[in-house]
Amino acid sequence: MSSNIDNLFMKLLEKSTLYSQKCIMCKRKMKPKRSRSMSPEASSSRGTKIQKISDYKTKPIDDQPVQRVQLLDFSDDVILNIMKYLNPQDLMSLSLCCHLLNRVGRDRTVWHTADFRSKPMPFDELRLYLKYFHPTTSSISINGKINDNNELYELKQYFLKTVCKLCTSLKELIIEEYKIISTEIKISDFPTTLETLSLKGTNVCDLSTSRSYFFKLDQLMPNLTTLILTNCQWLTGHSLMVISKIPKLKELRINSCKNLGECVAYASLSTRFGFKTLEKLDLRCTAFGDSELRCFGNTTTLTHIYLEYSQELNNQQLENRPQQQLGQPVYEDNHLVQYVANNDINMLRPDQSSCRITDRSICALGSYLCDRRVLDNAIRNVILVEEDIRVLNNPNLTNLVLRNFSKVTNQSLIHLAANADKLKYLDVTGSGVTAEGVRTYTLARPDVTLISSYY
Repeated sequence: MSSNIDNLFMKLLEKSTLYSQKCIMCKRKMKPKRSRSMSPEASSSRGTKIQKISDYKTKPIDDQPVQRVQLLDFSDDVILNIMKYLNPQDLMSLSLCCHLLNRVGRDRTVWHTADFRSKPMPFDELRLYLKYFHPTTSSISINGKINDNNELYELKQYFLKTVCKLCTSLKELIIEEYKIISTEIKISDFPTTLETLSLKGTNVCDLSTSRSYFFKLDQLMPNLTTLILTNCQWLTGHSLMVISKIPKLKELRINSCKNLGECVAYASLSTRFGFKTLEKLDLRCTAFGDSELRCFGNTTTLTHIYLEYSQELNNQQLENRPQQQLGQPVYEDNHLVQYVANNDINMLRPDQSSCRITDRSICALGSYLCDRRVLDNAIRNVILVEEDIRVLNNPNLTNLVLRNFSKVTNQSLIHLAANADKLKYLDVTGSGVTAEGVRTYTLARPDVTLISSYY
């Protein structure tokens, strides 16, 4: 009986028009039933009660298991990037921990730049690091100052010879505060590929009286562009002759070299025949005066000049400083000579004013009009003179520092405002300029950054 009813029901469904959505029994139009997927509400939220956050029972952080990450869990590339932030001393200590760190620590990219200046390094410790140097090492920096009593470690020739052999592409060598014996270490022992050489604070002993320590430096280091000789008390004026012949030299720092001064002859010859590419000159805390500074007016490539008077250069030091006498010239090439100082140095008392910078030398910087020559004055009431001739001294000067020179006055500001067209930075702190002079210069040259004691 039930099977017959089912068959009848199926036949009725086949004959009915389902697309009209009408009830078979009453022929009424049916309302479509909304499915759950068409509901604007989330299906998971139907018939469920949202639980408050406070109802959850969270575990304390201390009770949760902590997954510890060790250094060796990282890949070699990650460890290599970490090692790049270590100084050579810490890098070597880390390399001695295991074979993996030793292998990664010997990578060439890690030892591309080796800076050991975080602590003084004697030769016995330096030789331990020589095995890490590679042909791609481009910069090495070392410091040998033991304490504040001017005790320095001695630099050995073996270190320089090994560096020349291993670092065939070395560009920068910074040797600070080491004792160098000139009879054992010559300038020819240094790498010839250098572009930057710094001997800051070194003490070169047993210097020869017949030639400079930098003899033939221009031939040994033809690519040298930066030479830093800060606080080298062994440096004398006749070394300027050799330094000036370096063909690509752009930056020379001889600040705090208190034995430099009263060397007009050396400065005149070196600036006349050399320093053809020099751009930055640092003469701070030296005994250079107006005469020496005016010699650098021939160097038209200069863009930065740094001058500062130090209180250490007091009257007693200037009076007791020996004045070197010129001896017989020693010809180093066809056109440039080097004068050698005699052994019997006379103790003279030079005029202190010649060791100071005044308006006389500052007003020679930049361009200026020279005196015009009278061509013809034979005609009555008519005087013919030649046209204005503008002399260009340091026409490319952009930065000038003049600190603590009391004889640099407003006259220098007036000259620089009118003749130093490319000047962008001027420091006259502690000089003899007045507040009115500073205001006048600022109004005339608003494009220049002026540093003074008033603003």
